[in-house]
Amino acid sequence: MTPEPAIDAEAFKAFERDGYSRVAQGYDRSAAIVTSQVNDAVLDAVGTRPGVLLLDVACGPGWLSAAAVRRGAIVTALDFAPNMVAIARRRCPEADIHIADAENLPFQAGRFDAVACSLGVLHLPAPERAIAEGHRVLKPGGRYAFTCWTPPARNPFFGLVLGAVQAHGNLNVDLPAGPALFRFGEVTECEKVLRAAGFASVAVTELPMMWPFSTPEDVVPAVVASTARVGPLLAMQASEHRRNIERAIAEGAKKYMTARGVEIPTAVLLAAGQKK
Repeated sequence: MTPEPAIDAEAFKAFERDGYSRVAQGYDRSAAIVTSQVNDAVLDAVGTRPGVLLLDVACGPGWLSAAAVRRGAIVTALDFAPNMVAIARRRCPEADIHIADAENLPFQAGRFDAVACSLGVLHLPAPERAIAEGHRVLKPGGRYAFTCWTPPARNPFFGLVLGAVQAHGNLNVDLPAGPALFRFGEVTECEKVLRAAGFASVAVTELPMMWPFSTPEDVVPAVVASTARVGPLLAMQASEHRRNIERAIAEGAKKYMTARGVEIPTAVLLAAGQKK
């Protein structure tokens, strides 16, 4: 069994921060359309209603924050990628949005009624630290929720993309080592990390989503333009390998053609708990 590579926390954090700042506009046009499909479920999980003090951690371009504001919540948000924060501030001027570190929240203990981190913990070198920080800034009785992608075996979108790389290229390119991308795609792992942080009433639910594209050939350009880890993985393949990967992805995407274009299923786990 090959041991997991050692993680240089600062290198990985810089890679993710700089990568998501670079692709912020592409993410807002493509990936956020997908991730926002579960925003209502995330907000329900943390009890979002008028007057709730909600912290949106790793807010990206602000779609979840904007949805919370529409429910009447009083929203504070943060992201470590400056260009994401710039977009979020334009989308949701009602929220107080910061450039800040999810692993070291700049807020006093017990400030918020609700904390949400949708598809954020997988981009952090120390996700346990970020979850513990969420627990710290919650009031007693407050609710916390995070989402993470399910693994390729249960996730047709990632199965298609990463399967094509595995078959025609190299998954082990020279990118900064980080935590396993699909670690929190397992129910038991989500339950374990929330309980270890002190949360009670832990519940984990799988939520289906759909990743839309106009044509099968649009899949790779959209992924490259909107992701900080999978995009560089594709971009760093040898030229011939990349052509083969792109052909395989486009061919595989054809099975998901509908009258509206290409719709590839994907999914996340939603993990939630309550501070005692």
